[in-house]
Amino acid sequence: MIPLSFAQRRLWFLGELEGPSATYNIPLAIRLRGCVDWGVLEQALRDVVVRHESLRTVFPSVDGEPRQQILDPADVGSVLTRVDAAGWTREELQAALVREAQHAFDLSSEMPLRAMLLEVAADEYVLVLMVHHIAADGWSMAPLGRDLSAAY
Repeated sequence: MIPLSFAQRRLWFLGELEGPSATYNIPLAIRLRGCVDWGVLEQALRDVVVRHESLRTVFPSVDGEPRQQILDPADVGSVLTRVDAAGWTREELQAALVREAQHAFDLSSEMPLRAMLLEVAADEYVLVLMVHHIAADGWSMAPLGRDLSAAY
């Protein structure tokens, strides 16, 4: 296992001190129109996760000392949750986005990336990407979006 960088150690320590929190989540919601192939999108997201080790890294504590453990691509399960949101009101959709943004990552065992595709209508979707700051920062979201778009 790999030691944490100074910035990662700081975020890990704050998580331990404050407990589970959404404080360091970086949410991104993108409205998609047209035909979206869920299977292809999931495979594209998986491709991005496989290529970017930080997105498949967990941070277990060994004898009280945090370490990075990069998951083998074969051990990464489904990376995209599909939700049928057809018929939802604007308020219900907003509430789902807020709930997702408030997710508290368990960095010791959970990858620092979550993705959800809300199917609002046959040709309208909302893709929600949630990344913990221990694996990315605000500047990282644009390259992540470009990589995902290219892989799709």
